[in-house]
Amino acid sequence: MQLFKHFLEKILGSYVKQYLKSHPNVKLIAVVGSVGKTSVKSATATVLAEKFTVRHSRGNLNTTLSAPLEILGVDGPKNAKSPLAWLKVFADARASIKNPDAPDIIIQECGIDRPGEMSTFTKYMWPDIAIITSVAPEHMEFFKTMDTVAREELSISQAAKKTIFNLHDIDKKYHSLIAGNRISYGDQAADVFLKIKKFTSSGCSANLQFSEKTSHMVTISVLGEHNIRSITGAAAAGLACGMDIEEVAAALEKIQPVSGRMNILHGIRGCTLLDDTYNASPIAMEHSLKTLYSLEAKHKIAVLGDMNELGGISEAEHKKIGKLCDPKQLDLLITVGNLSRTYLAPTAEKNGCKSISFQSAPEAGEFLKNSDIKDATILFKGSQGGIYLEEAIKPLLKNSADRQKLVRRSPNWQRIKAKFYDSLDQSRQ
Repeated sequence: MQLFKHFLEKILGSYVKQYLKSHPNVKLIAVVGSVGKTSVKSATATVLAEKFTVRHSRGNLNTTLSAPLEILGVDGPKNAKSPLAWLKVFADARASIKNPDAPDIIIQECGIDRPGEMSTFTKYMWPDIAIITSVAPEHMEFFKTMDTVAREELSISQAAKKTIFNLHDIDKKYHSLIAGNRISYGDQAADVFLKIKKFTSSGCSANLQFSEKTSHMVTISVLGEHNIRSITGAAAAGLACGMDIEEVAAALEKIQPVSGRMNILHGIRGCTLLDDTYNASPIAMEHSLKTLYSLEAKHKIAVLGDMNELGGISEAEHKKIGKLCDPKQLDLLITVGNLSRTYLAPTAEKNGCKSISFQSAPEAGEFLKNSDIKDATILFKGSQGGIYLEEAIKPLLKNSADRQKLVRRSPNWQRIKAKFYDSLDQSRQ
């Protein structure tokens, strides 16, 4: 099966090279990084669409097999194991190469799980712009060390004509690994910076700064300083593509949160639900808690799930998050999953936090639904595999139609989750 995968990667990569050669005016933007890729990709698409025709990768189709298909603008096979199904995909790819119509810009998210995968992308992808969102713990069972993560993520800069990187979320000691023409974003010391004037319950007002220029005040409908940095990365991409600062600033006002990334939803009994359920890593978990703490609310509750794929650092990272749980900020901590129950919750309790743990997200949701908690702001943050905290949000929504705003709603995801909960029930019997 691995040989078949490598064969597919080689064929698809050759089609991408042919496509870009046939459409020399198309600019390719690659978005990489440990966390924040989808938010930056979505925001960048919104900004650039003000001036250009843009195609961007859908959802989290960012693997070594799905990314080339997204660049080509063709769908993958329904049965990935079927050679006949792939022959149909290859025919669609050749048709895409011959199609004279093409967008001005293609934005592609690239995700890696283990060392060596970035080189698979760069065999056929030489981006006009690479955006690097962060270097943080990810898939540590394979990467082992942060130095390995950094080398892998930042290697995209060697293939890119220009690299836009997050000055805040990439340790200074790794900056020397970023090759070529560079633009930084995120901090006040960066080339591109959003100077926040005022936070509100639904976002902030800010000025965009670039070089010696400062834009007019803009209102941004996104919560959290880390998400503001993501938007700044999109602003940097707009400026790098030739938009002027006022054009970019106006486009920033049109950006909306991506599903499962700090989305604000209305809950029962006057509660505000902060849906950050897409996935979780240590740095993302820290950012989410800081965002919750920054908000004004009568009561604050954190529903935190396990952080998966951390390998040997899993225990230490869950304990670190437990230490960040502040009893002065949290009325209640709710955890979901074995790792959070074993390491995160006890550490938070030592801090003085009141906590309760559940095995599954639906159990946590039912607990909150049947409680007398009202007028609270409730954060939901956890990994996707085996945690699925969107299932804790469902029974708490004031308007059931808002279920459409949650992550992992496709029939395939519903089957995956149903199978998981069935196995969980059987293990308890």
